[in-house]
Amino acid sequence: MFKIVKKNNGEIRKIAINKTAINLITKEITPTVSLAIINATSYQEIETTLYNRVYFVIKGTLVLTFDNNKNELIEGDSCFIAKGTTYTMSGTFETLVINQPAFGV
Repeated sequence: MFKIVKKNNGEIRKIAINKTAINLITKEITPTVSLAIINATSYQEIETTLYNRVYFVIKGTLVLTFDNNKNELIEGDSCFIAKGTTYTMSGTFETLVINQPAFGV
């Protein structure tokens, strides 16, 4: 089984006034993993993730803060975050995000 999803066929979701997601692979395609591109400008959010999550920075700076430990990720950097982890994400960035199990809309 395979499914090709072109970037221009992804579902665009406006998450906040300054954050959007292009959902490419969702649980409607496979329940085990999802893939999206996140774009954000001067964004900040505290989150407790419901998924195992990987961020890969395409451009800009993604700042991830865990227990007051601030980590700046730039183009080419990545981070794995385990399910149930609370963190703050901030910055202006474009990032690829992979969730396991899959995120659904």
